[in-house]
Formats: sequence, structure tokens, C-alpha cells
Amino acid sequence: MKFRTDLNGLRAIALIAVVLFHFNPSIAPGGFAGVDIFFVISGFLMTGIIFKGLNTDSLNLVEFYLCRANRIIPPLALLCFTLLLFGWFLLPPMDYVNLGKHAASSITFLSNITYFYESGYFDAGAYEKWLLHTWSLSVEWQFYIIYPIILLFLKRSFSLETLKRLLIVSTVLGFIFCIIATDMWPTFAYFSLPTRAWEMLLGGVAYFYPLKLNENQKRVLEVIGITLMLLSFTLTSKVTPWPGYIACVPVFGTYLILLSNRETSLLTNNRIFQTLGKWSYSIYLWHWPIAVYGTYFNLDNWIPIGLVLSVVFGAMSFYLIESNQFKQRKNTLIFTLMSVLVFVGFYKSIPFMLNHVSGMPKYIIEANLNQSDKGELFTWQMMDQLKKHKFDNTKLNVMFIGDSQSADFVNVINEKVSVIDNDRINFMAQKISAKCGVFYHLPEPLNALYDRINLSKNIGEKRLLKCAARIRKITADTRLLNADFIFIAMNWRNWSLNYNIQAVKAIKQKNPKAKIYIIGNKGMARALPIMMLNAFDNQQEVSELVFESLPAVNIKNNTFFREHQNADYQFINMTYAFCPVKKCNVVDKNGLPFFYDEVHTTKQGAMYLSDRLRPLLPAQLY
Repeated sequence: MKFRTDLNGLRAIALIAVVLFHFNPSIAPGGFAGVDIFFVISGFLMTGIIFKGLNTDSLNLVEFYLCRANRIIPPLALLCFTLLLFGWFLLPPMDYVNLGKHAASSITFLSNITYFYESGYFDAGAYEKWLLHTWSLSVEWQFYIIYPIILLFLKRSFSLETLKRLLIVSTVLGFIFCIIATDMWPTFAYFSLPTRAWEMLLGGVAYFYPLKLNENQKRVLEVIGITLMLLSFTLTSKVTPWPGYIACVPVFGTYLILLSNRETSLLTNNRIFQTLGKWSYSIYLWHWPIAVYGTYFNLDNWIPIGLVLSVVFGAMSFYLIESNQFKQRKNTLIFTLMSVLVFVGFYKSIPFMLNHVSGMPKYIIEANLNQSDKGELFTWQMMDQLKKHKFDNTKLNVMFIGDSQSADFVNVINEKVSVIDNDRINFMAQKISAKCGVFYHLPEPLNALYDRINLSKNIGEKRLLKCAARIRKITADTRLLNADFIFIAMNWRNWSLNYNIQAVKAIKQKNPKAKIYIIGNKGMARALPIMMLNAFDNQQEVSELVFESLPAVNIKNNTFFREHQNADYQFINMTYAFCPVKKCNVVDKNGLPFFYDEVHTTKQGAMYLSDRLRPLLPAQLY
């Protein structure tokens, strides 16, 4: 296909938007839409290549795949190798294991699936994932694999003209599915090929149905297209449901620019944009790890430095790797297979290397390697079963309300008193997200509370609706009116403390016999396994290091609940339970941690608390 300077300029616009968003979202709050622009361009180019082959019966799938791999895989492999090399010296064990997993999933183009199962793209933990941006490469590669196969299959039954029409139908149906999926399964919609395919297919529509326009008409289309893209960069943000129907703004803008075909335009065909467009893939690869580096290590004034380094490393990658493609396809195949085997094999060998090469004590390595996955399963296993329990007037009824901190507290109780199939006590539960901040609906409308603290800008309108629905469900739960004991545990937010105190009073008025306990915040500044590693490196007692880094918000919340304590509730200070005298008891005698992250307890932590808190809990439970 003939090189088009307007496409190269479009790549530069998309790249600038994405890079600015990742380094400073306030500059381009919707800059992530640059990825959608890349998708449309890819669809345009791939459709041209594939249909030329179909039209002459010369499409060779192996050749097609190897050509794509020849450009994409070598720069990606270099990035993964570099990160794994330096990560060995810079990252704690668990983060290094995650990096190895992400490198393996990136080189096999499955990273979008990996990240879908881990969390959302805009979650706080995103800046701990050095290869998060490769999800878009995985989506594109999956499209490259599936698209020509489907077209080859359909060509057996349909003419090329019919295939073109089917392309339009598929684009429309794909857009409709994207809207539905974004509403119902937002994380899946963000990371998956089925919800992004319509963007690439629209690029194919632009290829098949070009418009014959005069120069003035081309200018108008180009200006409209650029305007739509700029609007998407500035008027959307990470709380905008994406890709959804709003994604049609940058996607349609890109479509119009493809149709305008203005290769002489100064908007796209200028020296800076042409250079950045040429380097765009390599800059895209390097910019995100550089942005993560600054955030991960809390570096000051990193944005201007990181932007310059992104361009420098991208240019080096382009000239040293991307421009020097393999001349023979068999070499491409060998390199691709070797890259997959090396990175997957390396990931599998990381635990062995950590245990036998790193020199760290085994208990610290084990604490890091057994961090989140097993821990989260332990956190919720009991509370999830209690949600279904109904009120039982033949037993003592105990109600737990809250987020994962409540689930932690259920595990503490379960260490001494079985919360499942108990002959004497009926345990019940209601869950609420920590981000909701409150658990009960007072006469003051919830939206008034949220508007007052401007929460909607932080968690999004859809999350607010879910919070409101969940809070109403807890408020209407008749079990609250009859429970003998109510334990409320949340990752308390400062902005909602007064509201929650009033909620406790409202529950107490409706159920005066209930004895209500508020469970205070617990936890530390960083994940305990990482702090164990830091203490080892600094030759310091981990108990002292944790005490020095206790979050100020926990101390403030605990003080608030203690000062407002009266006949309405009893307060249990969880921070004091771990940290009684200038040290924090956070590991057992064998060095096993009491937390698997910053705030959630392990089995050992639950056992410790079950003994520590027993004098403070009602005797009727035992």
C-alpha cells in the first residue's frame, strides 16, 4: 500500500494524546482515546493488504503473520528484556514475578486477557504494571490473526462486493455490542477484541468506500475530524464509560480524516508529526514504563524528564531495532518462537531464581510470592457465605456490615467461633464497596452527600448508582432490626465519618437492643511483604518500620471514633491491636506475615487478632 503522510501524522496525534494522558492526565484527560485512533488506522491498513491479496488470490496467511511479527515483536522483545534485566535489581519479588508474567503475556499477545482478570485500566495499581499498555498490541494482534481467516472463509461463499457490504454490517453490529458491553461489563469492554473490533472494521470501511472530494471539501472533513479528536481528548476522562457510544467521537473523527486524504495538510504533514509518526510504535512501547518508573519510585519533576526520555528511547528503538527488520521470513519465525519460549520459560523460573540466587531469606520471598491471589480468596471465603443467611429467632443473631475490612473481621471471629453451621449463633452479612464510603441511607439524600464532597469526579456516575443501590438494600434489610450484635467494619473515609456516626445512631433507634461495634481502620503505608523486604535491606526490625509508616488517616479516623463513642456503639481500635507500644506485631515467630498487602490479614493475622481482641468482644460469642 502507498505510504500516506496523513496516516503518519494521525499516528503522531494519537501518540501525543496517549503519552500526555499517561504522564499527566490533567493535560489530556481523554488522551487514552489515542488508542482508538491507532485501531482505526490499523483496520484501514490491514484491510487494504488483505483484500489486495484476496482480489488476486495471492493472500498467504503465513507471510501475512510473519510480516506483522517482523515489525512488532523485535522492539517489544527488547523492551521486555530490558525491563526484566533492570527489574531484577530494582523490584521486590512479587512485583518482579508480576513483571515476568506480564512480559510472557505481552510477547504471546494475551496481555489484554491477563489485565482483564487483574483489574481495570484506570485502577490505582495501574502504575505498578510496567507493560499494561501492551494490552492494545494484543488486541491488534488478535485482530490480525482472526480477520484474514474469517475473510478467507467467507470468500468461498461470497463475492468481494458482498464482503464489503458485510464489513459495514459487522461494523454497525460491533458498535452496538460495544455500547451494551461497556454498560454491562466495563472492564471486559475496555480490554477485549470483540468490543474494539468495530473501530478497526470502520477503518476497513474507509478503505473500501473512499469519497471523491474537491480540495475545499477535503479541508472541511479534515477540520471536522481533527475537532472531534481534540474534543475526545479534552472533554472525556477516566470516569467516562469507555469505549461505549462516546468512543464514536474520536473514531469517527479518524474516519473522516482517512476519507479526506489530505496528504499536503500542514495539520498532519509537518516535520514534527511525520517524525513522531515514524517513531510512534517505539515511543509508545517505551513511554509507559518510563512513566511508571517515575510514579513507582516517587520521583520529583519526572514529567518533563520522562517525556524527553520517551522520545529518545523510542528513536533509538526505531533506528536500532524497528528499522532493521529480518530480511528472511524464516529468521522472523525463529526469533518469534524463541522470544515466546524464552519469556514464558523465564517467567516460570522466577520463583526458583529468587529462592536460589537472590540471597533473600526464604520467608520474605514466600511472603511476597504468596501475596494477593491466595490472600484475596482467604479474605472473602467466609463473608460470601454469610450473605445468604436469614434471620433465625432460635439463635443469637450477629450481623456483619462493610467492605473487605468486614470480611477480615469475619475471619477473626471464625478462628474461635465457627461462623458457618453454628448451632448456637446465626451469623449474617451485607457487603458494600469501600469506595462508597457510607453503608446506610439517612434522610439526607446520598447524592447530596456525594455532591458536597465532589465524589462523583473520583469514582464515576455508574459507581455512584451502584453504591446507592447497595446502600438502599442494606438500609431495607430487616435483619438489622432484629440482630443482637452488629459489627460494622470499613476502610473508613474522612469525608463520611459524620454521616456514618449518624447512621449508627439511626440503626440504634430502630433496634435499641442491638449492641453495635465499629471496627477501626488497620494497615500500613505499603504492602507488608514489601516492607519486610525493605526492613531486611535496611537491617531494621519490620515491627519498627511499620510503626514509623502508619497512615495518618488511620490515626485520625481512630481518634474520631474514640472521641465520639457513647452508648450508641463500642469502638475497637484495630491499629492499637497490632501496634500497642511503638512497635507493630505484624509477623509471627516463624516470620510469616499478618498482612498479605497493606490492609488485609492473612490466616496468621486472623489468628493473632482472634486472641488479641477476645477480651474486647461480647462473651456471648464464645
